[in-house]
Amino acid sequence: MPQGSSDQSVFGDPWRGFCEDLQQLGSLVESAAGADDLDRAEGYRYLTRLLRLALEMQLEHSSARHPSFYSLSHETAKIGADNPDNLYLNAAVDGRLAYEITGHAGDAPYLSFGTKENRYAIDGRMISTGELDKADLRIAPDGSLRVVVSAEPAPGNWLPMSRQSNMVIVRQTFNNRAREAPARLNIRRLDPDAEYDRLSPELLEQQLHNALAFVAGTAKTFLGWVERFRVEHRNRFQLGDQSFYQAAGGDPNICYIYAFWELESDDEVLQVRSPVPRCDYWNFQLTNLWMESLDYRFHPVHLNHANAALDADGLLRIHVSHRPIRGLRNNLVTTGHRRGVMLMR
Repeated sequence: MPQGSSDQSVFGDPWRGFCEDLQQLGSLVESAAGADDLDRAEGYRYLTRLLRLALEMQLEHSSARHPSFYSLSHETAKIGADNPDNLYLNAAVDGRLAYEITGHAGDAPYLSFGTKENRYAIDGRMISTGELDKADLRIAPDGSLRVVVSAEPAPGNWLPMSRQSNMVIVRQTFNNRAREAPARLNIRRLDPDAEYDRLSPELLEQQLHNALAFVAGTAKTFLGWVERFRVEHRNRFQLGDQSFYQAAGGDPNICYIYAFWELESDDEVLQVRSPVPRCDYWNFQLTNLWMESLDYRFHPVHLNHANAALDADGLLRIHVSHRPIRGLRNNLVTTGHRRGVMLMR
């Protein structure tokens, strides 16, 4: 065969296998307990969103030799009760190499960097291998910063890795995303080589396999969480084991308190009552049955410490209803959903 031509069978089998395996993922939606037509429709959309994220991660940003930032949760593709107050950045890394993150810190009150061993495609875990947040960062007067990411200690801002680290996560948490400027960050490898990242049939097959494994592993993980909350925490909060949530990639600086919410009747209202948490930041949010944040671009579906109103007795009271109720403070709406997950951070 002349050089540069291709045998279609080299690509055909992996592609057919990818399409066949993709079809099987629909069973995850069908297995969700208590789902109605809206839940199921959003479930299939959820799979397409996870697939979008997975293909972006595996095909476009998978090189640890030439890393680049992308977002693994954003306004139209969401994972595991994504925080509407957050901007997320992710990058592929290799724990045997070293990197630097440079740029401007922006205005977000909370900025954190974490290295992870991402095992979502294997067992649904994302293990922390190093953490660094704004309180410990050395930031220049002009807002510029530099962070070294490596397994070996480094002077200045050092974000540790283990040899198993394969991802960097950056979290920016805003009081008001419309008024506070996000960080502008870049990541590059220290001592890069001159080799190109060449795509081959074998590499493409592995990337497609990894993408589907990520979709399946992520969906199964959070479906398991939702079922657990539905059985144990229906319309009531209970403080869970924080190490369990951190093992799935949670920030160790955050306390996560989950519950399953359900409002069957059109005129039902769920009231959440709590003392104000003693912390720098808190928020409350609603998600659908797939633990996707509800559409915060257009609807009141979350609150935080900067915009919630307290009652005269100092308590926080949040009211969840199917439609806005005039004059009711801290009123969040379900956007047509009957059930889902709620989270207090």
